[in-house]
Order: sequence, then C-alpha cells, then structure tokens
Amino acid sequence: MRESLPDLNIILVKPSKYDDDGYVIHHVRGVLPSNTLNALNGLIRHTAQQMGIGVDVHLIDETVQLVVPERVMRRWSIPGVPTLVALVGVQTNQFPRAADLALRFRQLGAMVAIGGFHVSGTLALLGLTPELQQLREQGISLFAGEAEGRLEEFLSDALNGKLKSVYWMGELPDLTQEWAAPLVDESVARRFVLPYAGTMDTSRGCVFKCSFCTIIHVQGNFMRFRSPELIEKHVREHYPRIKHYFFTDDNMSRNPQWREIFERLIRMREEEGLRITFMMQVDVPSYRIPDFVDLAAKAGCTQVFIGLESLNPDNLKAASKGQNKTNFYQEMIQAWHRYGIPVHTSYIS
Repeated sequence: MRESLPDLNIILVKPSKYDDDGYVIHHVRGVLPSNTLNALNGLIRHTAQQMGIGVDVHLIDETVQLVVPERVMRRWSIPGVPTLVALVGVQTNQFPRAADLALRFRQLGAMVAIGGFHVSGTLALLGLTPELQQLREQGISLFAGEAEGRLEEFLSDALNGKLKSVYWMGELPDLTQEWAAPLVDESVARRFVLPYAGTMDTSRGCVFKCSFCTIIHVQGNFMRFRSPELIEKHVREHYPRIKHYFFTDDNMSRNPQWREIFERLIRMREEEGLRITFMMQVDVPSYRIPDFVDLAAKAGCTQVFIGLESLNPDNLKAASKGQNKTNFYQEMIQAWHRYGIPVHTSYIS
C-alpha cells in the first residue's frame, strides 16, 4: 500500500491506427519504440520534480498493447486525484483512432489532450480544421509543437482541473539546455523485439526544403541540437539497461556535432567496452561527407534509414529534393554496405 497519493495521475497513450477494414492494428512484438512516449516520460517526471508535485505516469503503446479506455481508467484512476490522458505522437494515419480514444476517455471523466505531428502540422499549415474544432468542442485540448519548456503551464492547468483548449508553441526550444532526456518504461520496452533498445534525438529540424515534408514546418528549417556531453551522459547513465538506440533525428548527418558524438561513442566502445549500437536517419549525400560512414560504423551504427523518395529525377525536382541524385543511389548503398551496415529506404513516388 502506498504511503501517499500523487497530486496528478497521467496516462500517456501512443495510439495505433485502423486497417482498411476498421480494425485496430496490433503486433505481438514491436520493432521501433516510440520516442515520444520516452521523451514525455522523462520530461514530465523532471518537470514535476522541479514543481514539487507528485505524479504517477503510466505509458501505453497501442501498437503492442490493447487499449480499452474503461479498463485503463479502472486500473489507473485514483479517487480524488485528477487524471490526465494524453494521446501523444499522433501521426495523420493514427488520428482517427486517436480521436476515438480521446472522446471515450473524455466521456469517462478524464481530462484529455492530443498532440503530435498531425495536430502540430495541421495547425501550422492549415489552421483549426473541422476535425480539430470538433475535438475542441468536446472538451479535448490540442497541444501543438514541442514540449520542452512548456510542461509547467500544462501540468499546472491539469492540477487545477481545467486545460486550455489549445496550447500553442511560441519559440522552438533551445536543445542546448539540459532538458531531461527520453526515459524508457520497462513495462513497454519488454514488448519489443529488442527490450534493451531506447530512443533519443540528438538534433531536430532539417536544412532542406522538400515540399512534402512536415519536419521543417513543425521542427524548423534549421538544425537545433543537444550537446555531445549531454548525449554521452545519458548513454552512460542508462547502460547496460539500454544498449541500442534509435537516434530519431530527421537527418543526423546535418547535425553539426555529429563528429564529436561519434568520437565519444567510439571512445566508450573501444576504451571502456561499452557495446553501444544505434540506428539513425540520414540523407542520400551523407556518404560523401568525409569520415561520416567510417566513424558511424566505428561508433556502433548497425542500420541507416534513408529517404530515396523516387527513382525519377523529374519527380525529385518537382518535390524540391534536389539533394537526391539518382546516379548516387547505387554508390551510396555500396558505401554503407562496405561497412556491413544495412540500408532501409523509403519512397513517396
């Protein structure tokens, strides 16, 4: 039996999506953990500690866990303690499911907020669309943009039992400050193929101007980055519980600190025996950056994800993705393969 009750009960839900027949997609084991869940877990706990309030934080990833709102509320709601349910990291293809969950949790008496790229990107590019307005009218709060530096207001409102209808982001947060790093929840991590895997973004934003991309409208058309010291500190603190990372940067090769990050990881691996490995996202021409592939391999890179987008030069030009040269593709893949690093690719046309 616990000694005291928390001031606030928080349930973070990463929704799945519906298939073509309307069924929610679930997996026995997940592959890539949600960085948003991990990031908010760390940020909320850190902010609550700074505020001097007690919080219970529960994480659910619907891609590997069943979410029945009635059962969730029976399990985790506490009489006399306000409950906040946040649908987090919601992509456009997950929005219909997230909206359904949000409405049901609201009907069950929880305060509810929804955030992620769909909400943030829609508000940034289109404004308050009918589907977002409908959620607002049902008492569901919209959280647009990143969470660093903004959670104190959000948690204070939740403590008072009344969320604002929209939380707008002003300035993009400065990542060089020592914000709390993502924190893995073991009850979720054990449901993934690699239960010892974690996530972190070493940078946010992108310097390119691809017409189809939401990153530059939500995270900025420039690079913001965490200090290499903070990244090393986080890796050390969580080793060996976390031995493999998915660096979720949209394009880690454009992080101006990539060399120092790799060199720190190399020292930890070669001089101290910390067997850290990672997967990252980079761009097509990154293999032409001097030492980039070589140092990435030595630092523990085991996979890269690269957006080829198209094999048609005209399509690439139309999408303002001039950095992709189709005559580089074969050479690029071979450059990574020479170091034994598999290449995952994506296409839009």
